[in-house]
Amino acid sequence: RHKTTVKTGLPSVTWGRLYKGIPATKGSRQIVEDVTGFVESASVVDVRLVDVVEKAEDKASIRMTEAEDHIEAMSQEVASTLFYGDSSIEPEKPTGFAPRFNSKTNAENASQVIDGGGSGLDNTSIWMITWDKKASHLIYPKNYQLGLKRYDEPNSVLVADSDGNEYRAYREEFTWHFGLTVRNWQYVSRVCNIDVSDLTVDAATGADLVELMTEMYYAHKGRRMSFGKTFIYMNTTLVKFLDYQARNASGKNLFLTFQDTGPNAKEVLHFRGVAIRESDAILNSEDLVPA
Repeated sequence: RHKTTVKTGLPSVTWGRLYKGIPATKGSRQIVEDVTGFVESASVVDVRLVDVVEKAEDKASIRMTEAEDHIEAMSQEVASTLFYGDSSIEPEKPTGFAPRFNSKTNAENASQVIDGGGSGLDNTSIWMITWDKKASHLIYPKNYQLGLKRYDEPNSVLVADSDGNEYRAYREEFTWHFGLTVRNWQYVSRVCNIDVSDLTVDAATGADLVELMTEMYYAHKGRRMSFGKTFIYMNTTLVKFLDYQARNASGKNLFLTFQDTGPNAKEVLHFRGVAIRESDAILNSEDLVPA
């Protein structure tokens, strides 16, 4: 568990007068407690598959190939939980962004939630998030390590097959402890209720992605601040339609640019200077966000 304070209001100030004192005031803050969770996976490779290979590097390659699948599956689960995890429903998981920004009017942070105008159960979202210790950041247990932890057993062990019969295998385990805390909700904005089935390449019907992203951009306080790192997140479907709409609608492509992220790196699509990160952890089957 991680306890933090969230700023909910600024202190009041006073115009001074000669021979008059200054009243003491303070800002308002709320105590918020976030939880961490840990996702795990175990890789088992039959010794007969590994030991038949002569070279040591080939033996390691066989085990790494299997391990990479487990690491990829865990990475996808972590990404999905960062958006949709809800510890009130699944206590073993940390709470992600969506349950915290899930009302357009009846919540303190409702100003950060922009309605995409969709309906039904085939909706998706766009997120603009600033990562910083003053905004949103990941947490992990004290005296533990950040990120993926690998436990490798160098010697073979006995494991049971589906029939209960044992065989020898090389086993390694992976654990990832993490959680999320949002210290200032003004540094997160969301466009929700984007009906995927209504999208068109020219924004003639359905969501106008550039217009909605403009609303999201101006709702986000991080655009005016110099600290932290700010990114926009959407899935592949929206990146594709954003590309179409920006090219097919006059003037809207001015907001989208490709920028080189560094030496030997590919160009990355940016909106008003903010890098867009493509994440298929963001679903096309979100429930409608209520008022």
